[in-house]
Amino acid sequence: MAERRKVLVVDDMTETLTHMRSMLQDYFDVRLAKSGKMAISLLEEVKVDLVLLDIEMPAMSGFELIRRIKSYDTPNKNTPIIFVTSHGDKDYIHEAVSAGVKDYLLKPVKPEALYKKIDAVIGMPEVIDDSLEANINSLKNAINSGDSSLAESLIKELVSLVKDDNIHKRQYAEDIEKLIVAYEYEKGLKKIEAFLNYLLREKNREV
Repeated sequence: MAERRKVLVVDDMTETLTHMRSMLQDYFDVRLAKSGKMAISLLEEVKVDLVLLDIEMPAMSGFELIRRIKSYDTPNKNTPIIFVTSHGDKDYIHEAVSAGVKDYLLKPVKPEALYKKIDAVIGMPEVIDDSLEANINSLKNAINSGDSSLAESLIKELVSLVKDDNIHKRQYAEDIEKLIVAYEYEKGLKKIEAFLNYLLREKNREV
């Protein structure tokens, strides 16, 4: 199996790091840093393929971090960077892009927007085409990590993904949704595993 490309996510909010990891871990080797200082230490040791960088952080902003990355002769001096920000002001975005980043994302980050931006900069792995299984695995990870708000968001996406599919997929999704809404996470995980096994059987049948 080919080695996964590495993506570094830098953000001072634990919730954001957890959310980004859940969206990316099915496709990349995800590294996390909660501060600019942690990011610099990691970037001095590990070559990454992409940096997803928060702009507003205490002690060292995203602007300062990108200046440091580009000012030193390190393996990551030319690594592409995508800024992640909650500011939609045009002047602010222009300043961010002028700092040398490839693109920017507005918070809260949605999976579709994230994948589209990454695909434009470094390309998404082929597995991105299997968005249904990716969603289910992300949902499972959200439940296991206790992120109820992310789980509820992902189950809504799952129901939407299968709304025009066969009755079996729709039934699985609707059953899982009922369990998630009722906080029946243990039963929800069992139903998710059953759904994944069903998808695997369907895939093997097609081969």
